[in-house]
Amino acid sequence: MTTTAAGTHTRSRATLTTCAATTTVGQYDHVAAATYLMKHAGTTAVAVLDGRQSDQPIGCITETDIAEAMARGQDSNETRIRDLMVHGHAPSARL
Repeated sequence: MTTTAAGTHTRSRATLTTCAATTTVGQYDHVAAATYLMKHAGTTAVAVLDGRQSDQPIGCITETDIAEAMARGQDSNETRIRDLMVHGHAPSARL
């Protein structure tokens, strides 16, 4: 409660707690797995982990990256996530 010259009023501050779960895939997983995870997590991107020597993040894959690969005729059940990555980042992430 805060007292001011105009009178007494109550000031409440809402506390917002978020628990963001990050959806991840390994670079050697199939693109179809990333698509499945995105759909069920309600996200448009997933973090890509190294998966071989460590589980360090090495980039991300977005719906756009997957859509572009499918438009080029790549099969999501045969294509690995690492095939969409260029030097640790998805093609659309290049500057």
